[in-house]
Amino acid sequence: MKNTTTFLLLLTMVFNMGITSAQNMDLNKVPKLEYLKAAKKMASEFFQRLEDKQHEANADFIIEHLGRAWDESKKISERNDYLNKFQLISIKPPQGVYGDLDGYDLIEQGLLRGSDRYFRHTYMGYFEGNYLIFEFRFYVNSAEKVTLDYIGWSEKNPFEYMSTSDMLLPKYD
Repeated sequence: MKNTTTFLLLLTMVFNMGITSAQNMDLNKVPKLEYLKAAKKMASEFFQRLEDKQHEANADFIIEHLGRAWDESKKISERNDYLNKFQLISIKPPQGVYGDLDGYDLIEQGLLRGSDRYFRHTYMGYFEGNYLIFEFRFYVNSAEKVTLDYIGWSEKNPFEYMSTSDMLLPKYD
């Protein structure tokens, strides 16, 4: 019994030491400027392809980044889904809602306190018929290469979208 108690006590102490060292966060860590620039360049190239109606290239770009671990059938399915969405976006009004891309603005750059390897850029894309909000999330891998981790777009009113808890989190933590 005494050996079991001693063992449990030692195990608890080791476990608590591990938690204590894991809880030391550097809240001043932010992504390097070069990472932010690389992410902006990726987004700029995405929007240029969208403007030039290079939808296949944008679908390939997304699958290249997001689909690294997917099997071939899922890659094909997702690529076709993104391609279809981009083609629908580019249909000009009155048949479509959006049409040609007229420009875009970076409206938010979200950083997670304590992380210098994960961040978000939110853009507003202006089309001839309407606008879309595009959210890009980036991850800096162990080779220090910026990769796209998530892309999504929304038709929501930008003031609504920007006031969701997910978008406000970096501002108030």
